[in-house]
Amino acid sequence: MINIKRVSLLLYSIFLCELFFGQTVLLHESIRDYDFKMPKDGPNFRHFNHFYVGYAFFIPLQKENEIEIKAGTSAILSVGWRYKFKITNWLAIGAGINYTNEIYNIKQIETKAVPDTILHSKEKLRFNNFGPDAYIRFNFGKRGNIIGRFIDLGAYCNWPFSVEHMYEDNLDRNTSANRAGVERVILSKLNYIERFQYGFKARIGLNRFVLTGTYRLNELLTEDYKKEVGNYIFPQLALGIEIGLHK
Repeated sequence: MINIKRVSLLLYSIFLCELFFGQTVLLHESIRDYDFKMPKDGPNFRHFNHFYVGYAFFIPLQKENEIEIKAGTSAILSVGWRYKFKITNWLAIGAGINYTNEIYNIKQIETKAVPDTILHSKEKLRFNNFGPDAYIRFNFGKRGNIIGRFIDLGAYCNWPFSVEHMYEDNLDRNTSANRAGVERVILSKLNYIERFQYGFKARIGLNRFVLTGTYRLNELLTEDYKKEVGNYIFPQLALGIEIGLHK
């Protein structure tokens, strides 16, 4: 027969052991600091950085002295890195650095004066720029660890380290002087381009998708050159989109 007293004693001993060792583990377990520490890095935390790509179109403002360009094919391709420092839930500041490739597709019209008065089949000015920007960000709405909705207001400065004047002409291959149908010419180290660009930037975004606006404040052509050809300016406004390369 089963000894009721022994079984009861065994069950009671097991209960005491479970109670004793269970309390001991709980009292002596070490808790890691990062289990309770707020993360510092992330889209909606103190520090955040990411890469981005963008594309924008120049928008002619129809000014009297504005150089006429083909608006649909005059554009800016940009690649950059951006850092954000969160101050409060609704306010942040930041800075970045970027490379931009700007193309001005010049209309071939009788009144053309820049870069010269010669008409071509196609003609472009291409700027390869590198430079920093800084901004202040205003956040809107509740969000978790995501960027959310925001408006950026900032300024930028670019160094055009390489500028090229490119043109193309269709040739008559039926003449003895020409053996080719197209002539393409690229001119570099132009002496009539300013050494720096600067202006304002604005962005309206939702997470990784951003609408952008850029307005250049200074002229691209040097003052000495404008004294020769006239006070002409390239379009200063560009509108486009950016995509943040982050989650």
